Amino acid sequence: MDSGKHVAEDIFEDRSFDKQHCFLCGVRLGKRNSSREHFFPKFVLHAFNLWEQRITLINGTAVPYRKIVIPCCRKCNNDHIVSLDGKIAASVRAGFASFKKLDEVLVFQWLSRILYSILYLELISPRDPRFGRRKILKKDFFRTLHTAFLFLNSIRIKTHFHQPYPWSLFLFKTQRHSKRDLNFDFKDNPVVLTVAIRMNDIGVVGVLQDNGAVRGYGEKALGVQDAKKLRLHPVQFSEVAARIFYAASLLNRVPKYISVSGQDRSLDVISLPLQGLSAKPVFDPWKIEDYTRVLSWSCQLPYDKLYYPGKGVWTFLRDEGGKPKHIAFE
Repeated sequence: MDSGKHVAEDIFEDRSFDKQHCFLCGVRLGKRNSSREHFFPKFVLHAFNLWEQRITLINGTAVPYRKIVIPCCRKCNNDHIVSLDGKIAASVRAGFASFKKLDEVLVFQWLSRILYSILYLELISPRDPRFGRRKILKKDFFRTLHTAFLFLNSIRIKTHFHQPYPWSLFLFKTQRHSKRDLNFDFKDNPVVLTVAIRMNDIGVVGVLQDNGAVRGYGEKALGVQDAKKLRLHPVQFSEVAARIFYAASLLNRVPKYISVSGQDRSLDVISLPLQGLSAKPVFDPWKIEDYTRVLSWSCQLPYDKLYYPGKGVWTFLRDEGGKPKHIAFE
């Protein structure tokens, strides 16, 4: 990234990753300015009955959702995060049609906030002794997230993202169940900065740093065309998430950007073309065996029940005649 010095970059370079500093702006926390922010907003925890349920972090620690908080200053929390969460919450409550009208930048910021919060927690959380004392993600990994951190700071620093956007977002209509805790699902792959979240009748999958490459991969190749014709069952949403996650892992270029700081401390971000001077395709070849492993993880189904050597891999999106397949949730 070429930008000269910018406030968000300065904070990233000089900051401390610990519980005594705000995860977003990096300011030292004390009694007067300290706040705590849940990595999943409270409206998500309450709406889907997650408050007392447990989640297993990357380091193997199983913790109730309500106890998973990140260090945050009151200014970032009250002035920026609460505002962002409020806009997303209103659209989630209103449903798919409302969520679809949201500015794509807002959805990107919200997904980025969740993923970065998870990674930050991994860095500052005590190790689970079953996994030894070694950190799963080391501080060096966060240095590779320099750009992701800069983009996340767009929620508090005026930023203009030029098209094509640095991300790929996919929105799907999903089925709702009468039991509210069945209307939520979350998956992520920090290595390729991908997130998938299902809330009521809304399913969104984001590749947070690919310069729009995965969106340009081809909706037909990714199964997105079929998925958008359906109200997705959870297993169908998991399949399309697996397709997008796997495609993101095949990207063999490092996305680069130009960021220009204005006199008012604002920031303009421009995505650079991924192809460059190389004739090599931007994506590595799709391998069915590798994709099936991702599908198995995403759908929580055995690999040997999904992959049939010589015949291909199972799909929940189409029937035997090749038409989009409806699967009833209830």
